[in-house]
Amino acid sequence: MHLPVPVLSEFEGRLAAIAPMGFTLAVNVRSLTPEFMLSTYPEPWVRIYADRRYMLFDPVSIWGRFNTGTIRWSEINLGPFTQLGSFVMDQAKKFGLIYGGGAARNEMGTDGTMSFLFGARSDREMTDAELADIGDILNMILQRLGPYSGMSRVELETLRDLAAGQTQKEIAIARQISPETVKKRLERARIALDARNAVHAVAIATKRGLILNDLPINFEK
Repeated sequence: MHLPVPVLSEFEGRLAAIAPMGFTLAVNVRSLTPEFMLSTYPEPWVRIYADRRYMLFDPVSIWGRFNTGTIRWSEINLGPFTQLGSFVMDQAKKFGLIYGGGAARNEMGTDGTMSFLFGARSDREMTDAELADIGDILNMILQRLGPYSGMSRVELETLRDLAAGQTQKEIAIARQISPETVKKRLERARIALDARNAVHAVAIATKRGLILNDLPINFEK
């Protein structure tokens, strides 16, 4: 899956120096659906990884889904996935992904998301400074995008109400806000998502996993 990350271009040079064999970035993953995702690893490996569903046994992916911090691949405890995890890592080495590391941010207890950024080298282990830099890059990407593609929680909630089939008048009554406030929230959501109209904004938000997920709905104004 390749969902371009709007703010990534300014970090590409730094990532290329740290991870010359490529990287994988997943941003705001909800219910296994990433809002943005990009992999620059060798294309043959990306295809094999997807076709054979290695993500289910990949110790890097598993660590990234449940932890916050930075780590080298060689430091990951494979636990019950020792045999399968080692197999996946050995396959990756055939494509030059010999050493690697990265950062993860687990926010499942707050905004219901997790994100990670991992890169690879063929020549040596990543230094502590390089791992810290990956962590900084991930943090800056998350700060720029926010958990809802630049929307506030109330703007996303209004968009979700629209997706559920409610009219703007019905949303206003349910949320105890004015119809004009509903219109303003939908317009801000449209601009944040670079959508043509509110219906298009719903479609974009759905594709990014922002709608029809398990996020709690807050009815506060």
